[in-house]
Amino acid sequence: MLPNDLKSMRIIFLGTSDFSLKCLAALEHDGFNVVAVYTQAPKPSGRSYQIKKSAVQEFAEKKTPRIPIHTPKSLRNEEQLELFRALKPDLAVVSSYGLIIPQNILDIPTYGFINIHASILPRWRGAAPIQAAILAGDRETGISIMKMDAGVDTGDVIATRSLAITPETNHGELSEKLGIMGAEMILETLHNLEKNLAGAHPQPEHGATYAAKISKESCRINWNNASENILRQIRAFSPVPSAWSEIEGVRVKILDAAVAPDASLPHSAGTLLEDGAVCCSIGRLKLLEIQPEGKKKMKAEDFIRGHKNFLGKAFA
Repeated sequence: MLPNDLKSMRIIFLGTSDFSLKCLAALEHDGFNVVAVYTQAPKPSGRSYQIKKSAVQEFAEKKTPRIPIHTPKSLRNEEQLELFRALKPDLAVVSSYGLIIPQNILDIPTYGFINIHASILPRWRGAAPIQAAILAGDRETGISIMKMDAGVDTGDVIATRSLAITPETNHGELSEKLGIMGAEMILETLHNLEKNLAGAHPQPEHGATYAAKISKESCRINWNNASENILRQIRAFSPVPSAWSEIEGVRVKILDAAVAPDASLPHSAGTLLEDGAVCCSIGRLKLLEIQPEGKKKMKAEDFIRGHKNFLGKAFA
């Protein structure tokens, strides 16, 4: 039986990204009792490789009173098990955390773990559901609130809500909208928690897909693909980590582009043309915004103006 005052429950929040920050901020703003925050440890970031804390850690450090913060590199050891148990959580809320949570920790909170996942499950289980939906050309995605189990996003679903994906949508824009939606939905879930937990239903296995973790090579553009497929790749990884390619030894992040009219010019895939278009196996892409390695982002036309010697050469 849940306590009469739901906001007295001891909640542990686990999250790392800007997406998950919206959920933590909503819990705090609504007066829920977040007794600890788990987030990934600070990592080197940017061109200077400065150590950067997660958005969630920076938020928690600024709260008064300060929320206790834990940044373990793994939860798979006895020390972390005992620490988590000592916090005496009634409930754990997870959003884009990034570490595997073993069963012995999943078993600790009285009312279990609830996860805010950025897809309509069972489609796009896994680490990168927002990027996967854009890459696949899906017309919609959404948020699933689910009870966690030891599988990869296989738990019973409490609630779902959908959101349209337009052809112009990029990862940054979609993540922002879904983060807001997820924050709204977790509050709705917690305000009527007993009923929502009881109403959770198993996911169907039919239609299940997996969104693998994004690697550096998965962001590299293969110009032998069709222009529409490459454009989806650019938007799926924009603004970060960014799709990229190399021309004349210069690595270039491509942040925005558009399908250009196909002039049927006899150039090989990857060739940079005078109008700022790049040839693909099918069609051409007009580069709009790029970021050369070690420099700030800029309009593609400005880059080309300063690198006329690149015209007629090929991205690879």
